[in-house]
Amino acid sequence: MTALAAAPAGHAADPITVILLILGTAAGYAVSLYLWPLRTCTRCHGTRVSPGGARRFHSCKRCHGTGRIRRIGATAVHRFYWSALGDQHRERRRAKLARRRQHAGPPEP
Repeated sequence: MTALAAAPAGHAADPITVILLILGTAAGYAVSLYLWPLRTCTRCHGTRVSPGGARRFHSCKRCHGTGRIRRIGATAVHRFYWSALGDQHRERRRAKLARRRQHAGPPEP
């Protein structure tokens, strides 16, 4: 005659809370990718020379001698940002040209 203890109510994770936490984490990671798109090269560890013997002093082939490589997802974030910014820039330029045409009046013969 053992009684099973019921789990205390209210300790389960709410699905909406979990989804919001995942979206917040993804947004934070996307912002960090935009602000800091590069990381230390994993092959040369930022030394800029290829790993190997003591007599090999060539530029690292992975980072091309810079010591830095792009983080995963940084290219996608920057392409999305610049495509959206490019559309806004194009619209502003079209509006500016339309205003100039209105103020210029008809061309004189």
